[in-house]
Amino acid sequence: MEEADVRIRVLVLLLVGMGWLTGCSSSVSVNHDYDTEADFTQYKTYTWAPVATSPTGDAAAGTANSLLNRRIRNAIEHQLADKGMQPDSDNPDLLVVYHVGVKDKVQVTDWGYSYSSHYWGMGTRDIDVYQYQEGTLIIDLVDTRSKTLVWRGSGTKVVESNRTPEQVEKTINDAVAKILSQYPPRR
Repeated sequence: MEEADVRIRVLVLLLVGMGWLTGCSSSVSVNHDYDTEADFTQYKTYTWAPVATSPTGDAAAGTANSLLNRRIRNAIEHQLADKGMQPDSDNPDLLVVYHVGVKDKVQVTDWGYSYSSHYWGMGTRDIDVYQYQEGTLIIDLVDTRSKTLVWRGSGTKVVESNRTPEQVEKTINDAVAKILSQYPPRR
C-alpha cells in the first residue's frame, strides 16, 4: 500500500468513527422503573421535594446551577401538566425530585493492526481514544402518603460542550420529554 492509500484509509476510518460518535451523542438513553403495586390513576397533584446542593463540584453540584435547575424544573412541570397533573404544595399526591450527574468517560476503539508494504513483518496498532462526559438526569416520584418511591425515570446522554443557552434548554426539554414519556407506566 502506498502512503497516500494509507492516509485515505485513516481519514475514512476517522470520519466513520466521528460520525458514529456524533450519532450516539445526539440520542438520550432512557430507563424507567416503578412500583408494580402502585395505583397511578390516584396521582393528580405534586410538589417539589427539597433538593440538596453541593458547592464542591461533584455530581450533585449540577443542581447548584440555578440556570440548569430552572430549566429542568420548567421542563418537568411542563411534561407533568401535559399529563394532567397540577402543582399543589398543601396536599400533594407526589413529591418530585431529580438528580443530575456528570461522569468522565473514555471510549477506546481498537482497529487492529495495519501493515506497511515498506516494513514487512512490522505492524502498527491502530487505536483511537475518545474522552467525553456523560450526563445523567434521574426523575423520582415519591408517594406522599406512604413516603415510598413509586416511579423513577432516567436519561443518559453525552454532554456536548460550547452549547448556547437555547441549545441547552432544547436538550433538557427533549430529555425530560423522553424520560417522562414512560409515565404513567403502561401495564
